Amino acid sequence: MKKTYWWRILVLILDVLFIGIAYIIGNQLLFGICDNIYYFGENQRCLDEYSHTIAKPLFIFFLSLFAISPFLFFIRDEVFLKWLRFAGVWFFTATILIILLPEYSSGVVGNPTKEIVSIWMGLLFVIISFSIIIYKSFKLRGK
Repeated sequence: MKKTYWWRILVLILDVLFIGIAYIIGNQLLFGICDNIYYFGENQRCLDEYSHTIAKPLFIFFLSLFAISPFLFFIRDEVFLKWLRFAGVWFFTATILIILLPEYSSGVVGNPTKEIVSIWMGLLFVIISFSIIIYKSFKLRGK
């Protein structure tokens, strides 16, 4: 089977890129993107609405992918392709969930927010990814 190192490098580059974008959006004043603006009696930054809805969940989710990325260079191609399919489905599912959920909790117990769901989806992604990598590696080694 052809080596899939270019896909592994692409996953790592996209991961670092999205973590950087999310960090910059979350820390606008630090990078000098926006100055404070006065909006309806509150000091806000120009990208504040995107900071909580996009930047934090994006940062948390791609941080979990970054935890997996170094291990992807040490597994066989077959295992990587299985993991890549899983990661694609997981990313799509997590994105849909995060988009549909509210930004802030309404106070009802068990009412998840974007940030909480991104944390849980990220943690589950790391656990399931390592499980898939270990299981498939041992399964292929036994053949």
